[in-house]
Amino acid sequence: MREGLQFLPLVFGESEEFELPLERLEDERNGVRVVNMRVEGDQRRYLVAVPDSQVAEFVKKFREYQTDDTAKGKPKNEPLAAGTASIGSGDLADYWTEVGESLPAGDETFWWEVWLDEDARDEVEKESAEGVEEWFRRVAKTQSILLSDRAVSFPERVVVLAFASLDQWRAFPGLLRHLAEFRRANLVASEFTRLAPSSQAEFVEDLLERVRFADAQAPTVCLLDTGVNRGHPLLAPALASGDNQAYVSSWRTSDDTGHGTEMAGVALYGDLAKKLASDRRYQLRHRLEAVKVLPPSGKNEPPDYGPITVGGMAKAELRKPKRRRVFCMAVTADGGDLWWPTLWSAQIDQATAGGEEGERRLVVLAAGNVREEVGKNYPNENYLSSVEDPSQAWNALTVGAYTKLAWLDEDGLAGYRPVAEPGGLSPASRTSYCWSGSAWPYKPDVVFEGGNYAVNEQGFVTSSEDLELLTTQSSAEGDALLGTVRDTSAATALAARMAAQLMAEYPTFWPETIRGLMVHSADWTRQMRKEFPHSRRKERLRVYGMGVPNMARARRSASGYATMVVQGIIQPFRMEGSQGKSHEMHLHDLPLPRKVLQELGNTSVKMRVTLSYYIEPNPPRRGEVAKYQYASHGLRFSVKRPTESYEQMLKRLSRAAWSDGERLRRRRDESVVKDERHWELGPESVAVRGSVHSDYWRGTAAELADSALVGVYPVTGWWRYRRDASVVEQKTRYALVVSISTDSSNVDLVQAIQAEIAAQVPIASDIDIDIET
Repeated sequence: MREGLQFLPLVFGESEEFELPLERLEDERNGVRVVNMRVEGDQRRYLVAVPDSQVAEFVKKFREYQTDDTAKGKPKNEPLAAGTASIGSGDLADYWTEVGESLPAGDETFWWEVWLDEDARDEVEKESAEGVEEWFRRVAKTQSILLSDRAVSFPERVVVLAFASLDQWRAFPGLLRHLAEFRRANLVASEFTRLAPSSQAEFVEDLLERVRFADAQAPTVCLLDTGVNRGHPLLAPALASGDNQAYVSSWRTSDDTGHGTEMAGVALYGDLAKKLASDRRYQLRHRLEAVKVLPPSGKNEPPDYGPITVGGMAKAELRKPKRRRVFCMAVTADGGDLWWPTLWSAQIDQATAGGEEGERRLVVLAAGNVREEVGKNYPNENYLSSVEDPSQAWNALTVGAYTKLAWLDEDGLAGYRPVAEPGGLSPASRTSYCWSGSAWPYKPDVVFEGGNYAVNEQGFVTSSEDLELLTTQSSAEGDALLGTVRDTSAATALAARMAAQLMAEYPTFWPETIRGLMVHSADWTRQMRKEFPHSRRKERLRVYGMGVPNMARARRSASGYATMVVQGIIQPFRMEGSQGKSHEMHLHDLPLPRKVLQELGNTSVKMRVTLSYYIEPNPPRRGEVAKYQYASHGLRFSVKRPTESYEQMLKRLSRAAWSDGERLRRRRDESVVKDERHWELGPESVAVRGSVHSDYWRGTAAELADSALVGVYPVTGWWRYRRDASVVEQKTRYALVVSISTDSSNVDLVQAIQAEIAAQVPIASDIDIDIET
């Protein structure tokens, strides 16, 4: 195989305003191919391998855009040119696609995932008996680079693990010709599970020496599950004896099946493999609680899981009423309810909203798992399998599973490959894809790591510890301390852990704010966007929700990224005579540095807005008319449109601000200022779904400077149609999360916003309105 570099690696930065059409970048006939995609800040950057013979052709396309028109009078090659913000030459750093991690130091050695491009060979090479993997192994041997004996194959890619440094890759002859990506290899669970119990104990003792546990006042993850064996050395310091309870006092609090103990390890530590293999010190900022809601044997008779779940919450709260906690439950029930509310899901909605006592709660639920034939008809079986009861609850954070785990090193699984590609749906995770025609919220809300499965050429699917998360194992004295967990149970425990960490970091944030912040931080992986492109974004929401939450993004305010959080109380309706009417709208004047943004002009920026609140449920199934709606009320957000005045925005949202003549014209002509911004989802996808709404738009800094006003206003619900003023005129809470970001190095957004706050107090206006619904 020839080792000379016969192409030019070019990096295309995508425009903030227009998507870069990949079909215009690639030209398979002439050997032009997209190698990988990375995200820097909020910009997608595509690495494209352009053969030497095709460089002039690329130059010609951009020159024609400037000088020539099509027969229809449009600039030639406009989609390609308009979607391209920048072009630069690529180097080895552009092959590093590890999310949230910069390129390592040149002399740092570790295990790398080396993703090789099977389609990179030219015609001469394809006639050779030596494939890309064989070539790579041969050359690596001459460079004294240690390789795994195994490889994982995907369509167009083969992945090999290599222990090396960046300096060694820089000296590797011909590497860029066949390289697609570099990633840091994750340590697989079986590295620890196949150790003898005594060896596992040594790793556990080492970790305990490096961990500082949170104090008794810290927030907790309260597991509603099969109980927890708190005697485990990794769990005992974080789970007090009195905090380990059972719903029925006569039940043992110990874990009878092992599931609750497995959940506990993930809820406290995340994936244990990374921490056990590290030499870092860790400070935990949250603790554990557990209430056993499943009996030691058999099942609950009768299956009153609504009262049992709420009763389990009450058990924990009665012991520590003032403690901040997130309830975590992976117990689900299969049924044919689809999106329809059940007694169980409605009680969870009622409990989260506070019910009669008014105490809001954060509840994290699993979407449920495909139980039979997992992975055999992937992903179609997942699309046909509805999320399970009670995960259709509006106010709960419903968690599905995706996976990045794709490396198999387990004995006996030679010839197997992962079912799901990295970044795709975990093979057991359920979805709301089959809820066609329903106006119910998209579920799951977000997805976390849930592991993968393995399949061979005959289609036989099996589980593998290498494709699961390492966690604490419930065992007798002297047995193994470490095991694995997978599917939406693992994902739900990870979500609860993130929620508790945010509670510890932001002690004044409400439960609905924490939920909103997690949704706000989520994004879709490249594989999710590939599976469901923009034209199929509603289907993407039904499968993945808003994507994968990111802890760094949820807590981050950096020079090019700033987040603002508003917590407000609003009265949606008022009693007027014998009828309920819309009442308040809140207008928030965000402290955006308008002058700075105007000076930046056409600099690309992104604005994301998330609104989170809880509804009170009305579960009787009596139809979809307003007075019988499930939700007590709805809230929506609206951002001021560029060129729209304050008065125009008010008139757009409220009939109360119209004159009689304007109301007459409104019925004949849509006279409001149009929104030309490029919202990712758009109001048709977001505005009528559930009690958490999130969307973002990309545009210019000048447009953002004219978009600092955000309105929060009510839409109808069953509160409005009651005859009792004490019901109609109830108040409710909401959290509004707004972030702005830019790749420009010319402005420090955080510093500019802080200066704006110091100069003036942001305005929040409460306006009596009559909303057009």
